[in-house]
Amino acid sequence: MSLFNFGLSADKSAVIYRELGKDAEAFFKAMQAAETAFFSEITTAENKQKLDWLQLRTALITRIDDRHLSKLADFNVEQIQHVSPKFNGQPRQITVVTLDSLPSAIADINGQAWIGFDTETAATFEKGRRNTNPISLIQIATVTHCYLFRMQAENIAAFSAALAPVLSNEQTLKVGIGLRSDINAIKRDFNIAMSAILDLNWLMNQLGAPKQLGTQQMTATVLRLKVPKSKKVTLSNWAKPLSEPLSELQLQYAAADAFVALDILHGTLAQIIDYSELWPKSLLQRLLELNMVEKEVTK
Repeated sequence: MSLFNFGLSADKSAVIYRELGKDAEAFFKAMQAAETAFFSEITTAENKQKLDWLQLRTALITRIDDRHLSKLADFNVEQIQHVSPKFNGQPRQITVVTLDSLPSAIADINGQAWIGFDTETAATFEKGRRNTNPISLIQIATVTHCYLFRMQAENIAAFSAALAPVLSNEQTLKVGIGLRSDINAIKRDFNIAMSAILDLNWLMNQLGAPKQLGTQQMTATVLRLKVPKSKKVTLSNWAKPLSEPLSELQLQYAAADAFVALDILHGTLAQIIDYSELWPKSLLQRLLELNMVEKEVTK
């Protein structure tokens, strides 16, 4: 991704494709080549790191249009991809937690420094009505395992009691995308006050993103992967009784949102760590507060 593309809004890019038709790709390639030549001319030993940082940062925060998004490989919930050599290739598992498996799930989660977090709520189909339905599913991911907590019937009391210390633990970082509504709903439905939270929209804002990118765009810009988003699955019945299992598509959809949050964080840090001295002070300070920088910078 280039500075030229960063300066184009999605609607302007669409106009170029519409007007130039089959020649549009050649136009964008020519602009990319011109930009590459320009940077080659102005780069010196003194400014190379600063210019490299500019181009990297721009690549991470530039929205990808639907045309190019469709060409990316799909995000795979069964194996880690495109994060870093340290993580790539590791297999993953999805577990629907039961009352019997609850202790082992919590033990694994408690052993993690960072966890991916998301929730699912049954949709409301009343036009103009704010969705105040209770949370139906809580997803918590480690690097290799996603635990799905179905917050229904007899599960609610036991799961809430087990999750409260995890979600309020200052030593366990909860990572997600657009977490404000999840945090408010967790407090409303289960009286759990979450702490030690990192919303990846905030992270991208610190790198220069003018507004929220969202899960699909961040997955594309950081990991060069596509998270399939199906309204049919999004609006499916997450509040099924426990006697009815979630569908395979629901399981994969729910796990992907928790897994990908961790992947984006690890992937972003892997790419920007060599430029830590150029980070905005607000980003450096926040990562220091969360005890994230020292581990990464000393690698």
